Amino acid sequence: MKICFVAPGIYPCLAEKQPTNRIGGAEMQQLFIGRGLLERGCSISFVTIDHGQPDQETINGMTIYKTFREEDGLPAIRFLHPRITTIWRALKRAGADVYYCRAAGFIPAVLTTFCACYGKRFVFAGASDTDFLPGQELIRFSRDRHLYRYGLRRASAVIVQSEYQRDLLRRNYGLDGEVIRNCYQGEAKSLPPEKRQVILWVSTIRRLKRPLLFIELAKAFPEERFVMIGGPYGREQELYEEIAKGCAALPNMEFLGFQPFAQTEQYFDRCRLFVNTSEIEGFPNTFLQSWRRGLPVISYVDPDGIINKFGLGRTVTNAEEMKLALKRVLSSSDVDGEGIVSYVRKNHSENVFHQYINLFERLASRTEQGECF
Repeated sequence: MKICFVAPGIYPCLAEKQPTNRIGGAEMQQLFIGRGLLERGCSISFVTIDHGQPDQETINGMTIYKTFREEDGLPAIRFLHPRITTIWRALKRAGADVYYCRAAGFIPAVLTTFCACYGKRFVFAGASDTDFLPGQELIRFSRDRHLYRYGLRRASAVIVQSEYQRDLLRRNYGLDGEVIRNCYQGEAKSLPPEKRQVILWVSTIRRLKRPLLFIELAKAFPEERFVMIGGPYGREQELYEEIAKGCAALPNMEFLGFQPFAQTEQYFDRCRLFVNTSEIEGFPNTFLQSWRRGLPVISYVDPDGIINKFGLGRTVTNAEEMKLALKRVLSSSDVDGEGIVSYVRKNHSENVFHQYINLFERLASRTEQGECF
């Protein structure tokens, strides 16, 4: 079975050495899924934007097709050409049975139209709760919001990260979603106590992630060591500079800016606990990076209540609760690291790839030649 992931920003993850200042959770999930499906006999390809790579390239057994450069084309017409035209051409070259997209924007409309023309299947996967909240999508242009909703409503299947997202999809779009949890490649093993040194925050520096709350937390615990990792978000450069300046003023805070995935993993290997300050999420990869090491999470968001249900950390609703939760975790000796690791092994490993294969096989088995919309 041939699966094509349409992920414009994923090339730096695939090439590893390609320079970038941002790697999103959606990109990392698609990389994990692609690798997992490749190991299970699927043919995997990716469609990405042009970072200067060869027109067709194979990396670790996966074929990469490039489309357009961000700056290519004239402002008035670049949306149609070269963007849509090069995407369409790459989709044809991929020749997949199933096309997968994990980003809210105009691409779902392109994919649903392409798949209708050529008798293929299009799967949309939610990356954030906002993907299923009309009017709150993290999409810049009104045009792209309309195209996204058009594509979402016509997808062959919609994958959601939680029962909460499934309920949002049903209530707001009248569609049923298939719950497939995020996966994580790598051994799940509890981190020894002597390795646990720092309190960690990792995300993109943007307002909805509320990074200033982590700085305030570090101020309240001057005896603890805090590490903050995150690259700038394109339209919020001033916030990034404010964060850098605020961290520099604290002797117990280390601000590293953007770090490649491998380097970020090394900081999780020194982590005592992970803090999430975002006001809205889907299912953060950082949770799995923590839990596979048996480390608790303190968070404002709790997908389907699993943090409280499975003893994976603590949830809070305001800054004072965050400080109290941190104090309790730091003074507690009853964190069940092995229980946290066991949860990851049961819910976020091999079984996830089998769910994907089962879904894709069901979709591919009923593929028929269609007509363009």
